[in-house]
Amino acid sequence: METLKLPGYPDPIPIESILWLEGQAGYTRVHRKEKKALMVTQPLHTFEHYAGLVRIHRSTIINVRHAQKFEHQKGRSGWVELANRKLLPVSRAYLPVAAARLSHLTASKES
Repeated sequence: METLKLPGYPDPIPIESILWLEGQAGYTRVHRKEKKALMVTQPLHTFEHYAGLVRIHRSTIINVRHAQKFEHQKGRSGWVELANRKLLPVSRAYLPVAAARLSHLTASKES
């Protein structure tokens, strides 16, 4: 099981427990399943290389394992629904990557 060692927290956390990561200035808020979110002193881009995590917005990385639904309008933008029913926007810049990684959940609209 792959884990993340976060600065300021003694125990590594399993990537499986992460729902999404939210960038806030030079910090990242780590939203977890059934636990309180953690704030870490690392910028969001630090987490992009981990397997299972995909960037969908300038300020958002999701854990693909917890994505339930992905919808987009061709060439525009879209959204992802996570297992906890949280809806997160997918920006136009990250749409191609998100569409490729979440193609098994796609419900695209041609408008």
